[in-house]
Amino acid sequence: MEYKSFHVLTLNHKPVAHMLTKILNKRTLLDLIIYLVIPLLIWNTCRSFLGDYLAMLLSTVPGIIYTLLTFFIEKQYSITGLFILATMIIGGMLDIYSRTAHQMLWNIVYTNIGLVVFWCFTMIIKKPMAMFFFIDYAYLHGVPKEHSRSLYSQMPFFRYFMFLTGFLAVRDLSDIFIRIFLIHVYDVQGFNNIKIITQIWNTLTTIMFVYGIILIINKILLHKTDSVQDTQ
Repeated sequence: MEYKSFHVLTLNHKPVAHMLTKILNKRTLLDLIIYLVIPLLIWNTCRSFLGDYLAMLLSTVPGIIYTLLTFFIEKQYSITGLFILATMIIGGMLDIYSRTAHQMLWNIVYTNIGLVVFWCFTMIIKKPMAMFFFIDYAYLHGVPKEHSRSLYSQMPFFRYFMFLTGFLAVRDLSDIFIRIFLIHVYDVQGFNNIKIITQIWNTLTTIMFVYGIILIINKILLHKTDSVQDTQ
């Protein structure tokens, strides 16, 4: 798609927000099935004859396959796609080398600690990761990365991306404390409760994150509309 086509699309921001909301609804339902329903089904049906560790390890397979399929089908050969793939590989390697179900519960805590450090690091060096997510999004709609990077590095957009990246850090930090609490309360025997509670929290924070994305997109589109009017 050419940049001109994207430019015409952005003159009306309401359909974009509606589209994102619609995609979120469909994606959220599919994610709940892949990351919650199927893993719990595997855990509860296979635990008796596979044991805690193998059953928990097997429950992660649908999510890994789903992520890989999404990566290749949607051709996410970008910073965003590589980031998702890298976190999945790191998490998978940690699970394989854990050897106990209890350790697997803690792996997500350790991964989230690494993510919090990563989010904060990108903010410290003035390269908020959320900005690169947006650059990839714009590129998929025909906007050259150089154009997006130049626009998003300006105020007030840069401040928005710093805020979004900070939100990701707070989200993962809150997930750390929730998981630590749940592990101490339920441990492996309460895997069902841990999975349900954390998935609900992740879904809620994802909705908040997407809402923030919609607000920023509307700001960007408003800026583009004003720029077009100024040149006429």
